[in-house]
Amino acid sequence: MIIVAAAGLGSDFASRETVVNWLFWCLLILIGIELIIQYCIIRAAYPVLYAPLPDRFQLAGTLNTLPDKESGIHIESVSFPSVDGLTLRGLLALPAQSPPRGVILFCHPFRLSGQIGLYQCRGLLDAGFAVFTFDFRNHGKSDQDPNYKSVHWLSEHELNDTRAAIRYLRQHSALKELPLGLVGMCRGAAAALSVATRKPEIQYIACEGAFINESLFLDHAIRWGERFLPRLFIQLVPTWEVTRAFRIMVWFTQRRQGCRFVNLKPLLRNLENRKLLFFVGEKDQSVVPCMSDQIIDRIHHSETSLCSLPGAVHNAGRFAQQELYDQRLVEFFSRMVETQEKAASDAADPSVKSESALVSHQ
Repeated sequence: MIIVAAAGLGSDFASRETVVNWLFWCLLILIGIELIIQYCIIRAAYPVLYAPLPDRFQLAGTLNTLPDKESGIHIESVSFPSVDGLTLRGLLALPAQSPPRGVILFCHPFRLSGQIGLYQCRGLLDAGFAVFTFDFRNHGKSDQDPNYKSVHWLSEHELNDTRAAIRYLRQHSALKELPLGLVGMCRGAAAALSVATRKPEIQYIACEGAFINESLFLDHAIRWGERFLPRLFIQLVPTWEVTRAFRIMVWFTQRRQGCRFVNLKPLLRNLENRKLLFFVGEKDQSVVPCMSDQIIDRIHHSETSLCSLPGAVHNAGRFAQQELYDQRLVEFFSRMVETQEKAASDAADPSVKSESALVSHQ
């Protein structure tokens, strides 16, 4: 019986060892298949990673419509330090005839300079707002960072530069007490949203062409693949595989680019209770309209509005629909001013204080 029992134990051990070996080889095969899939996706999609966004409209052509000395707007050149010692330069535009109602910080798109903000925010300037627009590092008149190769993906450097601009405004004697709103375009829009997630005092943000890095890459990679492969084959590839390939490529190339790229997606939940305005060009093929929808879907408990701009391509919202664009911007930030004025009035009114105290005791 002992011999029979020993034989049984030996048989069980052998069967378990067979199962373990089988599972090991299955796991090894699955890992190999996954590596092959990732390699193929990376080889096919890598050209999309740093391919510039196609521009069907050149914003630089609008610079001949900037405010002049006769427009009633005073413009001065300013400079301020970044957190890592670079000098950033910008323009501060103020209404010449009256104190500004509020101040708007403009974050420009990739490959342009902050000067374009004076065109984009012209309606706000005419409505009595101050506009501060600056050049990100490696752009315009700001210093060049020799260790950073900037691309259209949002990185930590754009966030640091935007924070430095906000710090400059909060130290400016004539502007520090004014309500502050942000306006951003394309990569600048992503920078404005990201910075606002950690600055709850910024309640009003307007964006045009906003995107999440991963979502934009996925959209462009699919459209790139459809140029060479059947649509059915592209649809068979799970989106999470393409997203994982993007993360791998970004992780490997961050050191070469001299930066850390920023994933906006998990930060969006911190925009609760904000006022957000999204401009969407109906013919934008670089950052398609659904990109704004994806961002809005991830922001909860906020007052979010979307303004669709007929006929507008990428970065051409105001050019295509100037009256509508200016009207929505002015209405949006006028509410910011009214909200702060009401809060200041309530704080100064003793009856409001006593009423709120009574309510709290009840």
